[in-house]
Amino acid sequence: MTPVNPHSSSAARYRWRGFCLIAGSREQGYSRAEKRVADSSFVWIGRKPPAWLEKALPPEKIDGLLGQEVTSLVFDAHDGFDADVFAIAVGLVTGGGQFLLLTPPLAQWQASGSRFLRRLAGLLEKSAPYTCLSEVLPAEEDHAIATAEQVKIIEALRHVVHGHRKRPLVVVADRGRGKSAAFGMAAATVLAEGGRTVLVTAPRRRATLALFRHAALALPEVQEHKGLLERDDSRMQFVAPDELLRTLPACDLLLVDEAAGIPVPMLEQLLLHYRRIAFSTTVHGYEGSGRGFDLRFSSVLDRHRPQWKKLLMHEPVRWAADDPLEKFTFRALLLDAEPAVMAGDVAFDVERMVVEQLHRDELLQNEALLRQLFGLLISAHYRTTPADLQQLMDAQNLHLWVAWLDECPVGAMLVAEEGPLPQALHEPVMNGKRRPADHLLPLTLATRCGCPEVLDLHCERVVRIAVHPALQQRGIGSRLLQVLRDSAPDRRVDLLGSSFGATPELVRFWRRNGFDPVRLGYRREASSGAHSVLVLQGLSPAAQSVQAASREGFEDRFPLQLAEVFSGLAPALVKVLMRGADGRVPRLSQADLVSLGAFSDGGRQYLDCLGALYRLALCQLADGADGTEILVFKLLQKRSWQDVASAMGLPGKKAVETRLRQHVALFLAS
Repeated sequence: MTPVNPHSSSAARYRWRGFCLIAGSREQGYSRAEKRVADSSFVWIGRKPPAWLEKALPPEKIDGLLGQEVTSLVFDAHDGFDADVFAIAVGLVTGGGQFLLLTPPLAQWQASGSRFLRRLAGLLEKSAPYTCLSEVLPAEEDHAIATAEQVKIIEALRHVVHGHRKRPLVVVADRGRGKSAAFGMAAATVLAEGGRTVLVTAPRRRATLALFRHAALALPEVQEHKGLLERDDSRMQFVAPDELLRTLPACDLLLVDEAAGIPVPMLEQLLLHYRRIAFSTTVHGYEGSGRGFDLRFSSVLDRHRPQWKKLLMHEPVRWAADDPLEKFTFRALLLDAEPAVMAGDVAFDVERMVVEQLHRDELLQNEALLRQLFGLLISAHYRTTPADLQQLMDAQNLHLWVAWLDECPVGAMLVAEEGPLPQALHEPVMNGKRRPADHLLPLTLATRCGCPEVLDLHCERVVRIAVHPALQQRGIGSRLLQVLRDSAPDRRVDLLGSSFGATPELVRFWRRNGFDPVRLGYRREASSGAHSVLVLQGLSPAAQSVQAASREGFEDRFPLQLAEVFSGLAPALVKVLMRGADGRVPRLSQADLVSLGAFSDGGRQYLDCLGALYRLALCQLADGADGTEILVFKLLQKRSWQDVASAMGLPGKKAVETRLRQHVALFLAS
C-alpha cells in the first residue's frame, strides 16, 4: 500500500475520496484494513469477514445500501471480483471518505485466466500512487445550499409546474452530481405553495431516499412517513411505476427519478398521460451506462413532446472534481465508453465492410479498441452494466464478431456457443431436475417447445448486435448475421437463434434475415418492459426440423395465448409475429363469407358471427393486412367493448361495433 496525503488548503481537495489498494495475503490485508478503519464507522463488503469484525455485508445484498452514503468502505476482493457490486460500492462513499480495496497480490491476478482481472491489475499498477487520506474527513457539503447547476434545475422544474403544459424536463448527469437533491429541493418549493401534490416514481423506492431527504431539509415542519412527505395541505408521495400506470393518480408534478431503470414503453405511457412531468437519469453512472436508454427515450420525446427540454449536470456535489476514485472507476469499468468518432461525411458502402471473428485477447492488448467496442454495445442496448464488460472479456462460451469500415469498428456481435448437452443430462433436463447454465437456446426449445432432439445439436445464440449510431439502417446488422450463417458449417453449427425484447421493428429485422419466432415469454423483461421472443434458423437438416416443429407449435399456441396472457400486447407486434402463418390458418369457407356479409350489413349480431370473425382475424393477420387492430383487440385478445373503445379513441360499444362492421365490409369488397 502506497499512502499519499493530498491535503491542501483547498476545501475542494479535502472532499476527494481516499482510494487505498491493499494487495497481498488475506491475513495481511485484513490486518492493514483494521488499522485504517479502527476509529471510524465503516461498511465491509465481502464473503469471509475477518475474526475481529462482527458482521460484513455479502456482495449480493449491496442493493440494500442504494440511496445511502458511507464515509468508509472496505471492498474485499479475495473471494472474487463482481464488477457490478464494486461499482455500486464506489458510489456509496461520500466526499472526504475512504475506499479500501483488498486484493490478492496483483501478480496473482496478472497470471489468472481472467482477461478482466489481468486488465484491472494492470490499471491498478499504473494508477499508483493511491490517494489515502490520513484521516476520514467530514464532507463539506451544505445540503441546504444549492449549487449553480442545481439552481438551474430548480428553476426549470418550477417552469414545468407553472409554464405551458406538455413541455417535460429531462435532467442528465453522472452519478454524484446532485440531480436527486435538486429534484428534492424543487419539490419543496412546489409543496410550499400550498395545496400541491407531487408524485415521485423510480425503479425502487430506496433510490428516492436522497430526493425525499433534501425535500424534507428544505421544508420546515414537514411530516415524514415512509415514501410520504406532508406539510399542511401539500404532499409528496412515492408510487411504484406499475402502480402509477394502473391507477394514474392526479398530481401537479410527476418526478421520475433514475428513469433509465424503467422500461421506455412505461415511460412513454407516463409521458402521454401526465402533462407536467420531469425525468432524471444517469447516463454514465456507477450502476452502469444508460446511454442506450438516452438515445431511445430522446426519440420518444421528439415524437410526442417536441418542445421538451434537456439539462446536463457536470460538477460533482457529493465529492470534489477530479476525484481519484471516480476517475479510476470510470476508466476501469469503461463507464464513459463511446463508439469510435465517425466523420460527418463518411461514405458508406457495405461491400467495403469486413466482418471477422476477433480473438478477445486483442481487447486486452488494445485499450482503444476495447473502449470503442464496448461503447458500441452501450449505445445499442437499453442498459449496460459493468458486469457486461466482465462478460465480454471473460465468458468462456462467448465469441466476438466485428464489422470494420476501413480500420474503424462500426458493428459488433456477441455470440454464445450452446449445446450439445451430454446424453446423461437429457432425461434430468426434460424432467425439470437439471438446468445447466449457459444453454438457454437448447433448454428452452427442449422443455418449453417440446423439441428434445435439440439437446444433441450444436447451437449458437446471438446475445447482442450493435451498430454504430451514425450508420444504422445500412445493412450492417444483416451483414453480421450473414457472415455468421455462411461460416457456420466450418464450426459445425446446426442451429442459430436469439432471444430479445420483442418490438415490431426487431421482429421484422430477424424475420428478414430468415429467423422464425417460436416462443414469446409470458412475463415482460425488467430491463426493456417487453416480452422476450425466441427466434430460430435451422442450418442442418435436424435443426431445420426443429425450426419447423417449433414454428408450427407457436402458430398453434399464440392466437389462443393472446386472450390468456398477452391481452396487453400491441396489435403491431401481434401482426408481425403472426404474419406468414397462413399454412396453419383455417381458410374462410363459403358459410363464413355469408355470415360475414350478414354481419357487415347489420343483419346478424356479433355473437352470431363469432366463429367467422375469429377465422377472419387469423387469415388477415397471416396475410399482413392493414387495419387489423380492431380484430386483435376484440377477436383475439377478447378485450371488453369499453377497453377496445378506449384503445381506439371511440365513444363506446356501438361505435366499436360499427367500426368492426365497416372493416368486414371493406374486406368483402376487396
